[in-house]
Amino acid sequence: MITRCLTALLILSIAFLSSVHAASADRGQLLYNNFCYHCHISEIHYRVGSKISNWAELVHMVSVWQEEMKLGWTAEDVTDVASWLDWVYYQLPDAQGAH
Repeated sequence: MITRCLTALLILSIAFLSSVHAASADRGQLLYNNFCYHCHISEIHYRVGSKISNWAELVHMVSVWQEEMKLGWTAEDVTDVASWLDWVYYQLPDAQGAH
C-alpha cells in the first residue's frame, strides 16, 4: 500500500513539474515574442560566432538586454525567456534542468 502511494505521489509530482515547466516556457515565449522578437530574427540565435555557449551566458545576455530596454523584468522573467530560448535554439548541456 505504501509503495502504491509513493508511486502515485511520484507520478503526480513529475506531472506537476512538467506542467510548471510548460507554463514557464510558454511565459518565456510570450515575453520574447512581445518584447524581443521585433528586433531579433531567429537567425541571430544561429549565427556563427554566437556569444552564447553555456546557460550562465544565456541568462546573462537576456538580463543585459532586458536592462538595456528598461523592461523591468524579474529574475523569473529572465529565466523563463532564457529557458524558452534554450529549448528552441540552443539546447545547452548545462541548462540546469530548464527543460
